Amino acid sequence: MTSPPQCDNENTESRPGRIAACLIATISFVRGLPLFVSSRPRSPLGVLCLMAFDTVAVFRDSRRLSSHTLKTLASLLDFGACVNDFFDGNEFSRREYRATRRLLVGTSTCVLMNEYVSRLRDLEKRRPSPGGDARHHRTVQSYRESVVRLSLGMVAATALDNLSIDDGIQATYHDAEIETLYRIVMLCQIIDDVLDFATDIDNDLPTFLTAHTLPREALSLTSEAATRYADGGGLPTSRHLFPFRVALLAISALAKLTIMFGRCRLKMQAIRTPSELVPDQ
Repeated sequence: MTSPPQCDNENTESRPGRIAACLIATISFVRGLPLFVSSRPRSPLGVLCLMAFDTVAVFRDSRRLSSHTLKTLASLLDFGACVNDFFDGNEFSRREYRATRRLLVGTSTCVLMNEYVSRLRDLEKRRPSPGGDARHHRTVQSYRESVVRLSLGMVAATALDNLSIDDGIQATYHDAEIETLYRIVMLCQIIDDVLDFATDIDNDLPTFLTAHTLPREALSLTSEAATRYADGGGLPTSRHLFPFRVALLAISALAKLTIMFGRCRLKMQAIRTPSELVPDQ
């Protein structure tokens, strides 16, 4: 597959320095604050995603995303969330699905939207089941990564000019800014999986915490995965990436705290009902 046309790390000399990059990111953050109280996107993570892509747009083209593009991205993020809810069986709202789809039909994003649904359906057909050993945990992790790369690829294709979903997916592997954002989202997935462990068990969903039969082993493997996502050693040391590195560091610290909370919760459960956590001999 060819490299993304505008998702490379060449010409970094034209990128802003550390202080300028922090200023750009701060303006994007302030610009996005009203979105936290707006109807779209529905999740705080979606708002942060819009802020991040607004920052990336300035890094690349020295211009911010237009208000129209931000609204389109917000609707696209909510549409993606609805589709995921449908496949997860998690409080899917047909009314919200139709409303977000209606906002996107007739736009250039409509083709991407349909392609996203088709690709996600293919991934969900191969969705691994919860429970298993360490090897199965890696299979579930790969599945979760593929879903996140697909979602970010769709958003990148809309936010950045001349990109296809394939280009956006490849950017999560090879583009410093998008790859860092991918790592941040994966850490957020881990935080969500730890906090929603009981709900995911009830819904029979494959997550970082349900991918292993033994919760203690699942937490250990999840902690290892979080460490890999947080490791910025393989990322370029470009000065303009400083705000993204700070965000990665902050989210990784939060993920570690959440995993510690999960271990403490597991110990408390072992004290109350030890027999339920010991496999049958």
